[in-house]
Amino acid sequence: MKSFILIFTIVASCFLCADIRAASLSGKVIEVNSGDVITVFNLNRPVRVKLLGVDAPEMDQAFGDVARKHLSDLVNDKSVSVEYSGISADHSVAGRVLLNSTDVGAQMIRDGVAWVDPNSVSRLSATDREVYQQSEQAARNERRGLWQADNPVAPWDFVRAKSLKQNPAATLNSTSPTTIAKVDRPASELTNLTLMNTGITAQRPISSSVDSSDMAWASAGPTRGNWHQLRPDGESFSALVPEDGKITRVPLPAGDQIVEGKVYMGRDGWSVYTLMWVTGPTYGEKDRDVLAYTMSRFLQGVGEGYESRAQSVGRAAPFSCELQNQRDISMGGYTGAEFDLRSCTVPGRARIFTKVVNGQRQMYLAAVFYMEEDENVSRFLKSFTVGTSQKTKTR
Repeated sequence: MKSFILIFTIVASCFLCADIRAASLSGKVIEVNSGDVITVFNLNRPVRVKLLGVDAPEMDQAFGDVARKHLSDLVNDKSVSVEYSGISADHSVAGRVLLNSTDVGAQMIRDGVAWVDPNSVSRLSATDREVYQQSEQAARNERRGLWQADNPVAPWDFVRAKSLKQNPAATLNSTSPTTIAKVDRPASELTNLTLMNTGITAQRPISSSVDSSDMAWASAGPTRGNWHQLRPDGESFSALVPEDGKITRVPLPAGDQIVEGKVYMGRDGWSVYTLMWVTGPTYGEKDRDVLAYTMSRFLQGVGEGYESRAQSVGRAAPFSCELQNQRDISMGGYTGAEFDLRSCTVPGRARIFTKVVNGQRQMYLAAVFYMEEDENVSRFLKSFTVGTSQKTKTR
């Protein structure tokens, strides 16, 4: 029983503990495209990453080749992590790039090969903004790199001048720094579907009714409580859930916007019950592919959270899981599937539904992990339905 208490705490923590997995991806840098764009190999595909808060000289601008060479010297063929916060104007993933504990963007600015980007610096934390701004001021004062020139031309001014030359009718106001998008750069091969589903298990909560560092509510013991029907306003699903659960909002990058996903988590006895829901853009992907990919990413996130949490408490606890006995449960116009997760390190079961409504993809997922499967596991999954009405039930 004591070993399962640890397992239970790890599973509960991996969903809400922000210290385990921030909004991040990682991989080896396989190409340096410019002074502020790199390509990282992640999830068996190349991902273009724009350094958040950084604007280096354009490649056809003076010092552009120097900036790219400097960035290449820093990160090329090295493993980095990317704390991303959305998609940039050129369709790259926008984020802070970290080499070990070094902020590569701040280093580029400090070395005098890039500016603080006025278009995206506001998306950094207050602490990071201050570091970036102080780094630029220090590079200016020491006349490092491009600051050796008397009047170096900022990239946004260079792009604006180029635009005006090509289109004399354009006004200065029409190409302000906050609206310029760098041109002639291919779109990232990391799809919006990939980011949405990665975000489901990777994002840091932006607001929550629970302090994610305090998991006492989820690990206090095998108490039993009342259940109630959860039917969020504006959503097309409902489920019976433990009434003492918590709902957390998470930001998910999707295209050029940030959409809001929500996660419910509660417990009853030694079982952890989770619901996730999000609506975002769609690009013609097949529903069945979305279901399979979402489940695989969900389990990967659970596994990484489990192993990280176990390590933090001094226990080696590798996580393994296979999707078994997939069953079609489509209903109400939604494509749906139920998965048997009883082969997992922590056994469980899951249901997932998706549908494109008015050009937006709706995604609903329910999962339960337990020590021993009891009647509430089946009751929870059977009650999780879409496109139909339910009568309120309590226990």
